[in-house]
Amino acid sequence: MHINAILPALVLHRTSAMRRPRWAWLRVAAAAAIVLAAAASTPPAHALWLLLEAPLVEEIVFRAGLQETLLRRCDSALLANVVTAFTFAAAHVAVRADVQAALTLLPALAIGLLYQRQRRLAPCIALHALFNAVWLLAA
Repeated sequence: MHINAILPALVLHRTSAMRRPRWAWLRVAAAAAIVLAAAASTPPAHALWLLLEAPLVEEIVFRAGLQETLLRRCDSALLANVVTAFTFAAAHVAVRADVQAALTLLPALAIGLLYQRQRRLAPCIALHALFNAVWLLAA
């Protein structure tokens, strides 16, 4: 085998030591979200729910559950994302019937697009926590 055939593979190959830990950016995002929530003077239990627990639970249910099922069963990734985002927003409206709950549709579409591209929960959980932190600061 000629070196020119092997060289691209060697250059593109990343060793396990070069990879970041799988959950590294989730930890960074969670830490940033906690700092942002502290700046917003949110009660700690509420901030913990919004920044850690809700993103974890909701992304498991809506991304790993509903969106993944729809991605496997229908031909349209866009349709899977839109249905999941509307369901996500409807669940928030059912719990808290106000405009802010309905506006969760927009971040849900963004998180759904991220899931559609990466098919991994960690980035979705981190982005969800970040959206919630921004919402806490704005409230």
